[in-house]
Amino acid sequence: MPGTGKRLLIVEDQDVMAMTIAAVVRRLNYNLVGSAATSERAIELAVTCQPDVVLMDLGLKGSRDGVETARVIMARSAARIVFLTGSADSEALERMRSIDPAGIVLKPFRRTELATKLAAAANATPVMPAGWPAPVVEELQA
Repeated sequence: MPGTGKRLLIVEDQDVMAMTIAAVVRRLNYNLVGSAATSERAIELAVTCQPDVVLMDLGLKGSRDGVETARVIMARSAARIVFLTGSADSEALERMRSIDPAGIVLKPFRRTELATKLAAAANATPVMPAGWPAPVVEELQA
């Protein structure tokens, strides 16, 4: 099973989306260690719960966005970051790329794509194509 035994933290500012994601990751056999809507809470949970993977939204409530929050989490834990975002513009993709995430999944997400990116992140397998974001932007615009 994809996520057996791996610890996952959800960082999502929309309650309904967070609940939907939680249901999906539980079905994928991840151990959900928490959910946060703000940068501050996400950092706190990442430090105390030490997840293997953080599923990070780009837009968050609070003073930091998802990229800034991911930078702090990566400096304080060994968690791998997978972005889950509705932002597909080149500027947003470049900002996410700047922290070398384990993956990016666009909303609305397909369960199979989310499962693949999470499994790769949980097992420390790179899933970002060489030379991206150009191929990613081209694929999204097709």
